[in-house]
Amino acid sequence: MLEELAHENVVAQAAAGQQPRSMRWTSVMSGFVLRRMCELISTGVRTDKGFKEVHLNQVAKALHEFTGNEVIGTQVYNHLRKWRQRWIRVTKLRELSGALWDEDICMISLEEEHFKGHIKVCWAANLVYFFHAIISLAF
Repeated sequence: MLEELAHENVVAQAAAGQQPRSMRWTSVMSGFVLRRMCELISTGVRTDKGFKEVHLNQVAKALHEFTGNEVIGTQVYNHLRKWRQRWIRVTKLRELSGALWDEDICMISLEEEHFKGHIKVCWAANLVYFFHAIISLAF
């Protein structure tokens, strides 16, 4: 009974355009969602234009049954966006000149000079972005 009321509250908040409370994603929950999305894809769901709301809601319902946490499709979508951003970052690092991939421990490593060059370039780019943001706020 209490679970049903909590679920109705989350659904009502979503329908009203309000975001439910932020959720703490554990590694078990993330793994469950990623595996479930892979299962959907393996059944033939087309993802070339992203996931449909019905599929996100399906995974949210399955996660609710698995963990007991109230989850809606929007939260699943946002979590998948986070994983996509992480994957893009890993892919870019793997493509760096001088990057080595250690298959045993699933780790990217850079030789010292490449690492120093990468940090120097990234730091400089962030500094330029920071100064540009300050200047645009001033005017």
